[in-house]
Amino acid sequence: MFKKYGILLWLLCLFMPGVYAQEALSVLQRPITISVDSSSVENIIDRLVIENDLYFSYNPQILPTGLHSCHAEKMPLKNVLRKLLPGSDYQFEVIDNQIIIKRLEREPLRVSAQVIDRKSRDPVPYASVTIEGQSIGTITNSDGRFDLVIPQRLLDHDILIGCLGYVEFRIAPDSLKSVSQIDLKPVSYRLREVRVKPVEPEEIIARFRAHITDNYTLTPQLMTTFYRETVKQDGEYMGMWEAVMEMLKSPYRGVASDKVRFVKGRKSEFSNSYKDVKLKIQGGPYYITKLDVVKNLESFLDPKYELIYRYRFDQPIVYNGRIAWVIRFARKERVDYPCFNGYFLIDAESYALIMADFSLDNKSLKILGESFIKKQPHGIKTQPIRAEYRITYRELNGKWSFYMARTDVQFRVRNKLNHKRSIFRSISDMVVTQQYRFPRRARFGPSGIFRSNDIFTDFIGNYDPQFWENYNVIKPDEDLRNALKKNINPSENNVQQ
Repeated sequence: MFKKYGILLWLLCLFMPGVYAQEALSVLQRPITISVDSSSVENIIDRLVIENDLYFSYNPQILPTGLHSCHAEKMPLKNVLRKLLPGSDYQFEVIDNQIIIKRLEREPLRVSAQVIDRKSRDPVPYASVTIEGQSIGTITNSDGRFDLVIPQRLLDHDILIGCLGYVEFRIAPDSLKSVSQIDLKPVSYRLREVRVKPVEPEEIIARFRAHITDNYTLTPQLMTTFYRETVKQDGEYMGMWEAVMEMLKSPYRGVASDKVRFVKGRKSEFSNSYKDVKLKIQGGPYYITKLDVVKNLESFLDPKYELIYRYRFDQPIVYNGRIAWVIRFARKERVDYPCFNGYFLIDAESYALIMADFSLDNKSLKILGESFIKKQPHGIKTQPIRAEYRITYRELNGKWSFYMARTDVQFRVRNKLNHKRSIFRSISDMVVTQQYRFPRRARFGPSGIFRSNDIFTDFIGNYDPQFWENYNVIKPDEDLRNALKKNINPSENNVQQ
């Protein structure tokens, strides 16, 4: 029937309590024997991985350069690593047997601003905010606001702020310290200079598929991501759950799946209790990675399902100074399969897919019905009424890869016993705040991997005042900030995990 429901089945309601405890076993005291002369630090770590069944996560670019020697006889792993990575410059963190190597840096620069449209004066949501030449960055929230953490070593790099349909804005970090508002200029061009329909849309889509291995990363990428879930019931916030997660992004060529691992997170379940039912979402961070419609070809891009869709060109748009084709799609008449409608952007020069914005149409929501819901109590009737998705890619060093994803799902809940009705809305956002090549012989997991049946909201950790440290995150929008102020008393540590 339909190829896959992966990106829509992530909304799974469990109306029962759940407890999940995440335990981290330190391996830094394990006795290690090693003897290596005149080798790079990365090669020495490779030896540690192969000979001692260890798991590491690190950015190869932060390691010391040059040749080093390492000799140890049943020495604690921490001491071995300190021979290579002095404590004044590096720190180690163990999460579920995974050793994360971090480089210590001076206090970073923290800046904030709002991005608006120069003509309309409206906020520009989901604009990318990145450090030039680096993978470090964040996005604006729905109010156009952002917070950015800039490492001291990168203060000589400009900050780039861009969004589809706007001229990219460039500003030095020092200048950004005194700026509270950034005006983005809408792109304008004369249509007669653009060949709007060189071929049929289906031919452009075929060229996109033919160029995937040319345009997208073919080496594993280790990505630091920020993930947030919010749930509303009848327009009121019921809770917010957010975390920094690591994602091992597998190559765009091959069948290997992406993996995500919880690093640190916190939750705020507001004081106003759930009415009648309590919503839990199963596998949120796991399933949002399945929104990668390039790696997991969705039906509107898959040649096997092309015949059930109708495609048409829309007005082209400018992205980073280049023309992008806008292709809209919807189900053909008399098609009874679950289908999406929406649009996607394809770069007119490279045929890379830049972004896709799509949703299930009403007919599909009726066909799928309660398949959204995994478990519900007796007397509860649910009906999905909206399911919208967005996925965006970015180009780094000539290759495109997953950048940010968003899901927005809404459904109606009816209690047959007391005839009460509620509207639930769940929104999930994920953005890549840093990425780099996954080390050659490093291994990811297996403990700590977030799986499809895990409940994100049940992950429990410790709370500390400077919770996010130097991680970049998505700034909460005004509605969420107001809800947090209204429902949370910081002195009581109601914000946890």
